[in-house]
Amino acid sequence: MKGLLLLSGGLDSSLAGKLLLEQGVELVALHLESPFGCDTTADTMARELGIPLIRRPKGDRFVEVLKNPAHGYGSVKNPCVDCRILMFTLGREVMEETGTGFLVTGEVVGQRPLSQKKQSMSLIDRDSGMEGQVVRPLSARLLPETAPEKNGWVDRNRLLSLSGRSRKPQLAMARAFAFSHVPSPAGGCLLTDDNFRERLDDFVRFDDPPVVAPLLRFGRHYRFDDAWVIVGRDAHDNEMLDTLIADCGMGFHPAGFNGPGVFFPDPLPHNMEEIATGALRVFGKQIPEDPLPLEAAHGGDRYRVSFSSPAEDSPWRDAEHWRSHWRR
Repeated sequence: MKGLLLLSGGLDSSLAGKLLLEQGVELVALHLESPFGCDTTADTMARELGIPLIRRPKGDRFVEVLKNPAHGYGSVKNPCVDCRILMFTLGREVMEETGTGFLVTGEVVGQRPLSQKKQSMSLIDRDSGMEGQVVRPLSARLLPETAPEKNGWVDRNRLLSLSGRSRKPQLAMARAFAFSHVPSPAGGCLLTDDNFRERLDDFVRFDDPPVVAPLLRFGRHYRFDDAWVIVGRDAHDNEMLDTLIADCGMGFHPAGFNGPGVFFPDPLPHNMEEIATGALRVFGKQIPEDPLPLEAAHGGDRYRVSFSSPAEDSPWRDAEHWRSHWRR
C-alpha cells in the first residue's frame, strides 16, 4: 500500500518521506499551495526523493478557515489547528484519486505550540476523518500506533521519537542521507509573522474573493477607505508586483526618472491617478515637473501615460498621511 506525503518542501516533511522510502514504501507527494504564493522547494525535494509531485491549491476553503477558524487563532492570525484539518481533508480527497492508503507528514511532537501537541494531533486526525491513517515518521514512536503500522505497511520500529523544537537531529539526518539540497529547517508559516498581521487583517475583512492575496508578500501596503495601494520597496518588489498585478489590478512605473512602482488591486479607486502621483512625490527622488511620464500596466498591456501631481495641500503629498495608513 502506498502513502501520500504532504510535502511542504521543508526539511521535516522531506525527511519523513525519506524514512518511509528507506523501508520500501511507495509514496506520492502532495503540495498544497497557499493563496499567498509562499516560496517553496517542494519540486526540488520531490526530485531529491525521487517521487511524483501533485500540486493543489488550498483555495476558498482556506480563506474561509482564515476568516472563521473553529479552533481559534494563535498569537497572530494563524489558525493552525483548522489549517491542518483542512490540509488533511484535502489530502484525503487526493488519496481517493491516487489510490494511496494513508497520509504521511513531517510533524514533530511539541514543535508547534498549537497544532503539534499530542492532543491537537488527535483532534486534527479525528475532525478531518483521518483518525488512525496519518503516519508521522519523525515522532511515530511517541504516538498511538496507526493502521498502516498495524497492517504491516510501515515498520514502526524503524520510525523515530523526536520531540521539541530543536532541529539538530533533522540536520544530522539530512547529512546522513546525503541530501544534495537541504531546505531550511525553519519552514515558518507566513501567517505567524507579526509583521504580516495588519495586511492579513485587511485581507480577511475586506476581500471576497480576495484578489490581493498573491500581492501581500511584496512592497509596502497602505489601506485607505476606498483604496488598497502597494508601493514597491525595491527592484525585486517592483518586478514581482508587476507580474502579479496583470491578473488583478493596475500598476504604474516612472518613465525616465527614479521612483517606486505604485500598484492598485481591483477594484480600482476613482482617484487612482492622484494617489499614484502623490505616492511618487512622497517616496521618489528627483521627481520631474508635471506632467509625470509613467508607464501603465493593466491586464498584460503596457502603455505610456502622463499625469499631473496632486495640489500642494493634498493629503496624497503628505508623508504623514501615508505613514498613518501603513499596513506594514
